[in-house]
Amino acid sequence: MKAAGKAVKGVIFDVDGTLLDSVEVWMTVSSKYIRSLGLVPEEGLDEYIFSMSMDEGAVYLSERYHLEKAPRQIIKEIDEMLKEYYWKEAPLREGAMELLRWLRQQNIPAAVATATDEPLITGAFERLGIRSFFRKIFTCSQVGEGKRSPLIYEKAAECLGTKPEETLVFEDALYALTTARKAGFMTAGVYERHCLPEQPLIRERADIYGPGLKELLKILMKEQEKK
Repeated sequence: MKAAGKAVKGVIFDVDGTLLDSVEVWMTVSSKYIRSLGLVPEEGLDEYIFSMSMDEGAVYLSERYHLEKAPRQIIKEIDEMLKEYYWKEAPLREGAMELLRWLRQQNIPAAVATATDEPLITGAFERLGIRSFFRKIFTCSQVGEGKRSPLIYEKAAECLGTKPEETLVFEDALYALTTARKAGFMTAGVYERHCLPEQPLIRERADIYGPGLKELLKILMKEQEKK
């Protein structure tokens, strides 16, 4: 398979906003958590924390609101707030199952690179029946770096046994897609309605771009037909 003229031998997927239609829950969780502690969240808190890893966000909340809690405890409490949503509600984005099945048919391995904690992702994936499509789930907390560092993509590619230039990264966030691109990965930009202002730059910087996974699958299938 090829993307933008290059052979694709492995695929790395972001989760929230890419495989799962779950971005909205992250748009309010930080402020809800602070309110649950009887405190008043600052204006724009959720937007500010949105691009951080779970660890980075927990450190910020601990320091900004002078919480007498370790970051891991904060993460645990936020995870409890999110668990029911991921384990019972978070839906697949349209076209995700078709794309994953097609990659399997092409013998192209896939892995996950996400800022969300693994138990939440694993619970959602098992409920939705897609866990078996991925060799491994990599999280920013596990690798120790957020997606402004390419480390999580490099670890995932190592697991897949592929080089960056032959690995396609699916992302809906501009900063993450830019990180992967600068590290030499091919990139697939996925439209996400909560990231509307970023769409022109995502379209410009991605090797392939589509309004959804169904459209991106069509692009990849056309590339395959050219072989």
